[in-house]
Amino acid sequence: MSDDRSPVEERAKGGELGDFDEFLKEQDYPVKSSELVSNYGDHEVESMNGTQSIEEVLSSADEKTYDSADEIRDDILNQLDRGE
Repeated sequence: MSDDRSPVEERAKGGELGDFDEFLKEQDYPVKSSELVSNYGDHEVESMNGTQSIEEVLSSADEKTYDSADEIRDDILNQLDRGE
C-alpha cells in the first residue's frame, strides 16, 4: 500500500500536532490565525523543547488567513522547527 502523505502530514500524524490535526480537518476555511488562537489556543503540540500551546506557536507569526489545514500544519511545524 503506497502512502501519499507529505512530510508535513507525516510529522503531524507522528505526534507533533497530535489530535490538533483532527481539529484542522473539521475547521471551516478560510480561517484567520487569531480565530485559531481563540478556538484552540490552549491546545498543546510537541516541539523540540517540550510542548507549546497553539497560542504560543501562532503568536510568533503575523496575523494570517489560512485557506487549508495543510497551510496551518506547515506554518505550525515551521514555527516549531525554529524552536521559538
